[in-house]
Amino acid sequence: MFNRKPKFPLGKVTAGFAIGAISGAVAALLLAPMTGKKLQKKIASVTDDVVEKVEDGVSSVQATVKRIARA
Repeated sequence: MFNRKPKFPLGKVTAGFAIGAISGAVAALLLAPMTGKKLQKKIASVTDDVVEKVEDGVSSVQATVKRIARA
């Protein structure tokens, strides 16, 4: 009766992309040409940087929300 085109499955595409990215990262870590200790130090360094950036972003958002709430 009606010809409807199927909707684009954005959730499935996003999930597939995320799974692919995670499995690619795991494969890269497992096949990296570094020793275990060097790789652990590098991962710890990158993780610390990411945590620091996230904390800075969160505090910035909190300050903005507080400033808006006072207005």
